[in-house]
Amino acid sequence: MPRQQLQARSDGRYSCRLGDKYFYGSSPTAAQKKRDGYVKELTLGFYPDLADTEFLDYAALWLKVYRAKCNSRQKRQYETMIEYAAETLAKPYLRTINATDIQMLFNSLEGMSASYIKKFCTTIRSIFRAAVQDGVIVRTPADMAKPPEGTSREHRCLEQWEQNLIVDTYNEHDFGPCAMAMMFAGLRRGEALYLNIDRDVDFEHRIITVRGAASFSEGNQAIETDGKTDAAQRVIPLNDCLAEALKDRHGLLLHKQDGSMMSLTSFVRKYESYISFLETRVNGCHKRWYGKTKEHKRLLEEGKKLPPWKDIRIRCHDFRVTFATMCYEADVPIKTLQRWLGHTDPTVLMKFYAKLTSEKEQFDIQRLNDVMNKRFGG
Repeated sequence: MPRQQLQARSDGRYSCRLGDKYFYGSSPTAAQKKRDGYVKELTLGFYPDLADTEFLDYAALWLKVYRAKCNSRQKRQYETMIEYAAETLAKPYLRTINATDIQMLFNSLEGMSASYIKKFCTTIRSIFRAAVQDGVIVRTPADMAKPPEGTSREHRCLEQWEQNLIVDTYNEHDFGPCAMAMMFAGLRRGEALYLNIDRDVDFEHRIITVRGAASFSEGNQAIETDGKTDAAQRVIPLNDCLAEALKDRHGLLLHKQDGSMMSLTSFVRKYESYISFLETRVNGCHKRWYGKTKEHKRLLEEGKKLPPWKDIRIRCHDFRVTFATMCYEADVPIKTLQRWLGHTDPTVLMKFYAKLTSEKEQFDIQRLNDVMNKRFGG
């Protein structure tokens, strides 16, 4: 690039021009060096004028442009991921975020589900790749970062001791009746939150009418919806166990102190409290007192081991799976269960029934082998 004849300004600096932009330096060489550096960055596809673009601002633009067709629930999930990334990275500008920062961000996801980790990492990579294409940064720091494996635990049927624990304690915690309704009627979380005992539970005819569900697709506050699927509004039989748990109760099955529908935050805290309550019942003390009670201290002084701590690992959907499993064991036809669970498509249930049938067959094979071995001394 031809050198310009630069004249000193009144402040002693020199200015070099490129189009409508000026570059300043303490000497002609310094000013021209800044101009040449700017040109080089443009050649590489980087626009220095965008150097102060903040991660949150660009991520918000990315969400608006590249995820324009996602629904409100998906949008909120993306927003939550972006907010978490911004807080964890703790660097406002895109250009200052490096590969180590991204790796540390991905590492912080350890222990989360494999599906969530995959979606989170894909989102972050997409944001940085778009930023490269837009000239905000020269290269993406996210492509080489390796995410943790994550957990892949599927929803499961609760073990018998877990079912007994829930049945035996439903009167001792606010969440107990809700757990009973999900386990003995297959209600989804939102359906359980929407259920009004006075309106929806018919003790005389032994039925529960599911009329809708609480949804958090718009944020923390619940909104009333018709349900997750076209078949969500349905009638479910009220069995004796659940009828006993719900009798003499009124209003919403689970609610805030003022009787109104719970927010997502309120529900999460209530459920965490319930799990902690169950763990305390099983272990004899709260987790924070494990190893600190008089009995535990005495055992340690005697050189004995403490009884192992037993975690309660129950997710809300596990109650629904438990209900479906009990229906299978009671030989409920798959079409009937499809209607009770509010499924539009029977495909998922067919796979679920096929899985249970396969497991039962393996159990029957082993039981037959045990009988033969016992009879013939094999």
